Amino acid sequence: MSNFTKQEIIELLIAWAALSIAFGLAFSGGIFAFKGFNQIIVFISSLPTYFVIVGAAFLLHELSHKFTAIRYGYPAYFHLWQTGLLLALGMSFALGIVFAAPGAVYIYGLTDEKRDAKISLSGPLANMIVAVASLVLYRFTFIPLMARVSYVSAFIGVFNLLPFGPLDGSKIFKNEKMWWIALMLIGIAIILM
Repeated sequence: MSNFTKQEIIELLIAWAALSIAFGLAFSGGIFAFKGFNQIIVFISSLPTYFVIVGAAFLLHELSHKFTAIRYGYPAYFHLWQTGLLLALGMSFALGIVFAAPGAVYIYGLTDEKRDAKISLSGPLANMIVAVASLVLYRFTFIPLMARVSYVSAFIGVFNLLPFGPLDGSKIFKNEKMWWIALMLIGIAIILM
């Protein structure tokens, strides 16, 4: 735990909780899909499942960035982005759509563009590994949780692969096009299944 600050752990936990609620709302169709008290109870009782699903997708994504950066010798810390957190909750609440950007890992002292691309690549790569492994497990076990882990992990990976703004995709697309194409194809294929 020496690589984590107390503040970073708190911010990671807040982002994890908010994104878990956001995906739970989105899978429920947003707040307007709730027709009665029973549906609210079902939603609340399903939240632990979304914590598992989002933990497998979001936490592994961010921790992959952090530990890849540390492996290259750079200090790296997750920071909450309050606007992104509010967008995730607000859009899933009102529209049943998730904007999955409640924060990011900030890397200090990084000036090497190629290393930056490799560190950026580590998050979506972790997502696609989880997505494919979960899909394979689902095909053998038919446990619905595995299908949801696969979908959410692929979704978070594809979202982060979008090649613009501060998202991972802008750096990956510029420096690692073959990886970008491969991961994007895998992610889209899983999302459309």
